[in-house]
Amino acid sequence: MMGREKLRLWPLLSLIMLVIPTATLAGAAQDSFNQGVKLYRAGKYREAIAAYDRAVKAAPDAAEAYNNRGLAYFKLGDYDNAIKNYDQALKLEPRLTDAQANRGNARFGRKEFEGAIKDYDEVIKHNPKAPGIHRQRGLAYAALGQNEKAIEDFNQAQKLDPKDGEIYYSRGLAYRRIGRHEDAIKDYSDAIKLDPRNAQSYNNRANAYSLAGKYDLALKDFDDAIKLDDKNARIYANRGAIKLRLGRTEEAQKDLKRAAELDPSLREKLQALMQDVKTPSQKQ
Repeated sequence: MMGREKLRLWPLLSLIMLVIPTATLAGAAQDSFNQGVKLYRAGKYREAIAAYDRAVKAAPDAAEAYNNRGLAYFKLGDYDNAIKNYDQALKLEPRLTDAQANRGNARFGRKEFEGAIKDYDEVIKHNPKAPGIHRQRGLAYAALGQNEKAIEDFNQAQKLDPKDGEIYYSRGLAYRRIGRHEDAIKDYSDAIKLDPRNAQSYNNRANAYSLAGKYDLALKDFDDAIKLDDKNARIYANRGAIKLRLGRTEEAQKDLKRAAELDPSLREKLQALMQDVKTPSQKQ
């Protein structure tokens, strides 16, 4: 197949945790904090940072303000400043597990997976029934190639939240990576039941079917994936590779050509395959 399935990061973004002070802040600090919350929720992250700047200036011991300012930096992709703010929040309030989880997410975003796992470990100690944190720790283990540990976390997350399709998707990928293709197929099937509009789940199940030698089922899934996302070059490339294996050379050539058109960065890899799928008349 062209390229390996990648970890999806959007679930991580859904886990960021905005917090509200347990005690009312004094005057100007509370006003600025409230403005920061409002601006953050409106997607105005730079303006939210400015508001939290005023809040921490007025109340330098407000751990929640540092946490929330970290979230705004995180949303801007500034993981370094996000982590600095989470560090300060935890220094002021070591039991602020929301900041611990958020720092884990920022470390994950910075691909510091071992550090992310340490943060998630601490959160799970205090709240072992948090499915999202188990899922995120599983993703971190998977990113390190520790797929067995990842599966353990995905199993726990699935028990706690059996309706989260992302858990099945992620566990399916971990199963595929250790050669448990039938288990991967089952998980991708469950992910599709929960989210039948997700083209990547069809693509990944097709890859698993292919690895299990079930090419007809793989082609059907690639077809369905393309119906949902007809601009995804890798799905065309994957389908073309299967058609090539089955001797359907003209169809394979069309798929590989379309993949190269959609993503020119794949052209070099696809050229060799396209040479192999030339019809006998073209080779003469």
